[in-house]
Amino acid sequence: MKHGTIRQVGPTASYAASGLVLAIALTVLAGWYFHLPLLRRFSSGYVSMNPATAFCLATAAVSLVLLTPAEVPRRRKLAGRTLAAVVLSIGLVRLIGAATGWHSGIDQWLFASDLGGAGVEPPSRMAFRSALSFVLVAVGLMLLDKQTRHGRRPTELLCAIFSAIAFLALFAYAYGLFVYYKSPDFLPMSLPGSIAFLLLATAMLLARPNAGVMRIITSDSPAGLLLRLLLPLAVLLPVLLGALRFGGEHAGWYSTRIGVALFTTVFIALFFASVAWTTRLLVQSDRERKAAEERVCQVNAELEQRVADRTAELHMLNDELVAAGKTKDNFLAALSHELRTPLTPVLMTAATLRNETRLPLDVREQLGMIQRNIELEARLIDDLLDLTRIARGKLQLRSQPCDAHSLVALSIEMVRSEASRKRQTMEIDLAAQHSRLLGDPARLQQVFWNLLKNAVKFTPESGQLAVRSRDGDGTLTLEISDTGIGFEAEAIERIFLPFEQAAALMSDRRFGGLGLGLAISKAVVDLHGGRIQAQSAGPGKGAVFRVELPVPGDLLIDNIAPGSAETNGERPAQRARFTPLRLLLVEDHEPTLAVLERLLTRAGHSVATAMSVAGALQTASGPVTFDALISDVGLPDGTGLELMEKLRTTYGLCGIALSGYGMDEDLRRSREAGFSAHLTKPIDFAQFEQALADLTASHGVLSQRTRGRPPS
Repeated sequence: MKHGTIRQVGPTASYAASGLVLAIALTVLAGWYFHLPLLRRFSSGYVSMNPATAFCLATAAVSLVLLTPAEVPRRRKLAGRTLAAVVLSIGLVRLIGAATGWHSGIDQWLFASDLGGAGVEPPSRMAFRSALSFVLVAVGLMLLDKQTRHGRRPTELLCAIFSAIAFLALFAYAYGLFVYYKSPDFLPMSLPGSIAFLLLATAMLLARPNAGVMRIITSDSPAGLLLRLLLPLAVLLPVLLGALRFGGEHAGWYSTRIGVALFTTVFIALFFASVAWTTRLLVQSDRERKAAEERVCQVNAELEQRVADRTAELHMLNDELVAAGKTKDNFLAALSHELRTPLTPVLMTAATLRNETRLPLDVREQLGMIQRNIELEARLIDDLLDLTRIARGKLQLRSQPCDAHSLVALSIEMVRSEASRKRQTMEIDLAAQHSRLLGDPARLQQVFWNLLKNAVKFTPESGQLAVRSRDGDGTLTLEISDTGIGFEAEAIERIFLPFEQAAALMSDRRFGGLGLGLAISKAVVDLHGGRIQAQSAGPGKGAVFRVELPVPGDLLIDNIAPGSAETNGERPAQRARFTPLRLLLVEDHEPTLAVLERLLTRAGHSVATAMSVAGALQTASGPVTFDALISDVGLPDGTGLELMEKLRTTYGLCGIALSGYGMDEDLRRSREAGFSAHLTKPIDFAQFEQALADLTASHGVLSQRTRGRPPS
């Protein structure tokens, strides 16, 4: 039988053994009640079991039945331990009486009139060894679940002691070693008592088959198997053979010498048979173990192969996903380039003509409309690229001290014309005292502009907008509210997801857009260590967006003074003295080339043009000395990056890159090639002029004229 089965049937076997103990005790009590000596002794001529002993055995059996389950209700456990305490008390009183000569009568309160009668030889008393066994049994029951730190159980030791006492008594009965004296000092343990105590020890051990020594005996190890097979033989075989030999000699069947020879021969034969049987079982167990190990190895090999196959599949899928991601990024970059390039000449022309006072006012207004829509298209392209950066975790910040109120003011100016067109009123209350932040000004302005743009877009005509700021505990809170369409409470979970809009959630696409602004805004705010929240009382009841940004402690007292360059949105370079430059302009898109040449010439610069790398190198090698290179990155016979590296190495030129590619990798490559700035198409001419001013201020592009190269 395998150890798992033994451990499962252990409690059941314990109940059975306890039931046998109870049956023996009740049989003895019945013998006293009905005056049947054979029921009290189990064999004629042997000593009778004392009624109090039978009562204690029955009480101990019931106590064990109550305590056998590992998990028992508190009241049941208390009842079991109370019965054990009763047994302990009776055993202790009897031991004290035997040791001191005090006659307590504790063992004579049942059937007192029959205990000292003529039919009782000797007078029935509880044996000293029985009383000692009851003390051990009771303590073992109380400590049934106790275990030392080393895994030893006191109950097992106590069971071994009182079972040894019972076994010695049973051994004496088997060999007829008891001699009945008339003296009351000799009180042997009865035959029913010795059997009952052995059964009780077995029941107590089987009650906890998973702990202590029993855990080893019931295990599937070779030691457990040997113990289960040889222990019963080692105990029962000598006793049985010795009893048979003694009985045969006593009956006169053979002499003592022949009895010894028979005992030895039979013992050797039976012991050899038991060893052979045990060996066969061990071999069979070892085969089963090896077969199980082979199955485990086979299963492990299959599992490892499946894991390897799955890992390879996952690697392949991951490679496909990486390739798909790169393909998507390349597609978006190429798409943005193709979309941006034709917008550049249109945007520059519209922006320049819009400021031409000689044109009629309505024409300039129409040009402003063209400019705004082109900028909107460019913003949508930028949003798509930003979303790609966010998804890949490559959206980076260029943090520097900046003023949130200045950025909000610039964003308000960007949406003011649209709000005025819709006759919307805007309340501005920038009450925060600490508006100085450490962040990326461009990205923060992008957040504020997105929120304001949404407020204007989703608010109907004659609606109301409000922009407020307030100080928090180490934070700046900016709140933008409107009286627009609002949204359902369920939309809050999705409103900051890409391609989601409140209008889309309401099955209304009147407002257009891709729904990227809020997703990008949340990512930017999170990167700044802040948080953005949305709130609405329901559809048609407006919305409130709150942005909380941390204010560094060292900037709390370093706010920007009103009227400073940064507060007014004007950079110091913008006020730099104008310097006419000799520019080499390289662009393969003819409309963009023509517009840039015309605008730069009108601005007072000297411009030479080329449409390829070869043409640019040929022009640069001529007699003309150039101050800077203005070049598109993508050219028919090479790249602007290669051109910049050659001109920087040969002539020490710096330059400005123009490109429809605006990913972070594109900007990095431009810097490494030597470009001082990377302008992403479509380009606003004012932005372009600012880049030229920065180039002049930071690199001293006119220094070439002092190195002896004459201007043309």
